[in-house]
Amino acid sequence: MEKSVLLIAIFTGVIALSNLILLGGLAYLAVNVKKLLDTSVKPTVANVKSIVDKVEDSAERIMDIGEDAVRKVSSTVAATTDVVQDTVTSPLISISSLFAGISKAMQVWRRASAKP
Repeated sequence: MEKSVLLIAIFTGVIALSNLILLGGLAYLAVNVKKLLDTSVKPTVANVKSIVDKVEDSAERIMDIGEDAVRKVSSTVAATTDVVQDTVTSPLISISSLFAGISKAMQVWRRASAKP
């Protein structure tokens, strides 16, 4: 009976020692993972965040420039439309009216000269 108790005690001691070794290994791994996070992952995440912030700022500036360009083009188109309407459309209407009047006058003159 004493031998079996002794064997159980030794076996329990070996299991306890194995657990302590495993716990030490886990602690060692945890410390190394933390070091890896501090030295590699955190700086990389900070670098990526910095790049994303720069891209966001650049995109915002590009969008602002685009909006300004659209406003300027729209304003220029509106001004050009007004100029064309004032300088081209009115004279064209006048010339068209003049030609219509001349055409009608020619028709009337032909009819009048064709009658004996």
